[in-house]
Amino acid sequence: MKKRRLWIRSSILFVMVLAIGYTFYNHFSEDRGLVDAGDFAPNFVLEDLDGNRLELSDLQGQGVYVNFWATYCTYCRDKMGYLQEVHDEYAEKGVQIVNINVDETTLQVERHKQRYGLDYPLYIDRNMLVGNAYGVAVLPSVFLIDETGEVVEHEVGGKTREHVLASLDDLVPSSN
Repeated sequence: MKKRRLWIRSSILFVMVLAIGYTFYNHFSEDRGLVDAGDFAPNFVLEDLDGNRLELSDLQGQGVYVNFWATYCTYCRDKMGYLQEVHDEYAEKGVQIVNINVDETTLQVERHKQRYGLDYPLYIDRNMLVGNAYGVAVLPSVFLIDETGEVVEHEVGGKTREHVLASLDDLVPSSN
């Protein structure tokens, strides 16, 4: 009986050590990717809740505000409210706002969209492929991409409405 208990405890300990090791490897591995100011934004393809496809390279010539968010993130909810107010206005100025959820269920994202009255497209990053390519570790995480595809700035954390609007203003293409 004692040998069986020892075997079970050893197995559980082994699995826990393996899980912790994998977590450290994932978070500190150079393969994870990190995009910062001055880098060209990696291309990605995502679908919104209605199945409409978005490829980042299709937005060439426009400023792009890429916002990684989650339904449980208070700062994300605040920022998305600010973005709701100005989404159409900045689209007319040549700035696309791309809101990417970090791998929550479609149901969670749909309920969030309804609860907060969001009428712009929301994309879900399944398996965090895009988030990992960009090195997203903290939410909200925003990448400001100019009309040439270069990352102008990487912003992390909650921001005021004024800061969000200033960031959007910086992305308006010079041709507008």
